[in-house]
Amino acid sequence: MIFSSFQYMIFLPIVLLLYWKLRGFSRLLLVVASSYFFYMSWIPAFGLLLFLLSTISWGLGLAIAQQKSKSPAAAKGFLTAGIVLNLACLCYYKYSNFFLQNVFAALGWAGTQMHDATLAAVKAPVLDVILPLGISFFVFEFIHYLVDVYKGSPAVKSWMEFSAFAAFFPSQIAGPIKRYQEFESSLRNPLPWSSALLYEGMTLIVQGLFKKIAIADPIGWIVAPAYAATAPISAVDAWVAFFGFSIQIFCDFSGYTDIGRGSALLMGIRLPVNFELPYLAQDIALFWRRWHISLSTWIRDYVYIPMGGSRCTHVEGLRNLFLTMTICGLWHGAAWQFVVWGSMHGIALIVNREWKRFLDKVAPGHSNESVDNGSHVLSSLPSKIANVCMTFLFVAACFVMFRAPDLPHTMNIFGSLFNFNFAGLSSSPELLIKSGVTVWALVYLGFWILTDQLKLKLGRTNPAQLIYSLPVRLAAWTATILFIIAAKPTQATPFIYFQF
Repeated sequence: MIFSSFQYMIFLPIVLLLYWKLRGFSRLLLVVASSYFFYMSWIPAFGLLLFLLSTISWGLGLAIAQQKSKSPAAAKGFLTAGIVLNLACLCYYKYSNFFLQNVFAALGWAGTQMHDATLAAVKAPVLDVILPLGISFFVFEFIHYLVDVYKGSPAVKSWMEFSAFAAFFPSQIAGPIKRYQEFESSLRNPLPWSSALLYEGMTLIVQGLFKKIAIADPIGWIVAPAYAATAPISAVDAWVAFFGFSIQIFCDFSGYTDIGRGSALLMGIRLPVNFELPYLAQDIALFWRRWHISLSTWIRDYVYIPMGGSRCTHVEGLRNLFLTMTICGLWHGAAWQFVVWGSMHGIALIVNREWKRFLDKVAPGHSNESVDNGSHVLSSLPSKIANVCMTFLFVAACFVMFRAPDLPHTMNIFGSLFNFNFAGLSSSPELLIKSGVTVWALVYLGFWILTDQLKLKLGRTNPAQLIYSLPVRLAAWTATILFIIAAKPTQATPFIYFQF
């Protein structure tokens, strides 16, 4: 059951109706039961994995809290056990085959060097391991919980409340990564039901479906042939694939987040914002503060800072930045192109940091985006537009290797960008029609985002003030639904981040 499926459109209203009818423990039981039903609708056995990890992490959290003052060594031991257990599960399901492939590849290379036919001919076994949906996200939430309890935050005493935090279906499969302190408070004291809450939640859900069905899915069908090609393709197809996937992954992932946040909001629970116009960032550091925000802050708090962060020598700080982004790349996928993808972002962040250090020397204050008196060439509008364009081009180039199945396919896309073959899209007529619909849908989405940002700039942040007049609302929603219908989805397509 995925958010863009017909089943979910039936499941959610039933849960909401019961949720607002129930109170106290009965409501909490409904949240846990419905979340497990949602998660187990694919492979029921994985519900046991979620249950066991949740229960063990909850028990270790209580043990850490009890031993923190009595025996710091024991508390640290429980923390270490919890982190190792969660990471071991993640590594087994996500990296077993990747590890075996590289070990056996190294053995084959060693055999070739030693002229040992036995070693050179050995092949890596392929384990029949299916990646549980969302395992990276709930493992990260468990690690955050255990570390924060060790640092002094109160442990969750109720198993039911912790299970609701761990299994909450609007954020269960692909985030955003929740902080338990905020979630537990919202779970116990949800926002009261109101027309403003209904409108804000439904707007997020419709907006998410629009991004997914009217934009992400059609673009996915259009760019798929280019990324599957092993022979050179036309420059037009290569550029469509180059920019297309960047749009697809943003609309797919932010669309999922919108639907999840809207679903949670209809339950009176506000999940954290996960995207803030990342493609309008003026440098790569700002991009990562606006893209998948919950992951970026988690990696900063639980990987980068524990390494030493920037509170060390300058060279060590740059090393920590590079290693953090390389780990981030490996988290995204068990393949070398993801390691290269993360490393490229690490190098870009290092270059960005060094550039800002240089600017602070030659033009103090102008390396900071928030400091802008408009009197310097670096603060001019053309400079900002150029920064946005360069940042987006870099991000789009990195996303090519993110989407391609391997590095040779990646190089085929890059090699075709400037081959001077302008034959046009090789897609079927049906896909060309869908691409036309997608262009209009993108224009509509851009207008939607622009008006939302203008309202925020004007200070209208109260949900009640976001309600337009009835004719405007009806026109906007009608246009959205027409775009979704025009995309003609034949089946619910899984969200991209499910594989992570």
